Amino acid sequence: MADKEETPAVSLKDMKKFEKWTKSLKYITGLGMDEVERKDFKKRLDVELEEYQCNQCEVWKDNLLKNSPPVRFMVEQLRKVDKEMTKDDFQCIPCDEMRSGGFSPVDGILLCPNKIGSKTHQEHTMVHEMIHMYDHHKFNVDWSNLKHQACSEVRAASLSGDCRWTREMQRGFFTFTKQHQVCVKRRAVLSVTQNPNCKNVEEAERAVSSVFESCFADTRPFDEIY
Repeated sequence: MADKEETPAVSLKDMKKFEKWTKSLKYITGLGMDEVERKDFKKRLDVELEEYQCNQCEVWKDNLLKNSPPVRFMVEQLRKVDKEMTKDDFQCIPCDEMRSGGFSPVDGILLCPNKIGSKTHQEHTMVHEMIHMYDHHKFNVDWSNLKHQACSEVRAASLSGDCRWTREMQRGFFTFTKQHQVCVKRRAVLSVTQNPNCKNVEEAERAVSSVFESCFADTRPFDEIY
């Protein structure tokens, strides 16, 4: 008499995965799910994605603080200007703005997990904001002054790796002549326009142009653009 083949036991975890997959398929195709169910499922997916992105940001943050040469270098340089950096100085919080990070003299450094696409991108963002923090502590920047901010934005865009050719390619910019300078100026202007004291793009452009040469040449605390 032949042995009867046993049906493999299905775990609760597998059932939940299958249920989620089925709902995802319904959400994508629009079949078998009413509007209320679609909205509820999308909301759940958004929450799960936000949690995943924030957790990833925290993992990358810890790893970069331990292993990234430019991040570790900036930690050391900030220590020299009496600013002791810890991981608590970096907050992983989803952002509504089209930016990957920010610096506040009061709140420290903001990292935007929903706008950061890779570990390398987060590394550049951390270094960028740490350069702002360095400038704040070493040069006593007045962030309401457009020229002061423009200078720090030029330095941060130039020295952080944010304007490397590969990053520009990802953004869809293919300038080959003075690519680095063009990127630095464009991104500095973009940041200055966000200053509440900036009236328009033209005013931001004038502020950046007025400080560009001297601030682009100032690579402190780096010996050169890395």
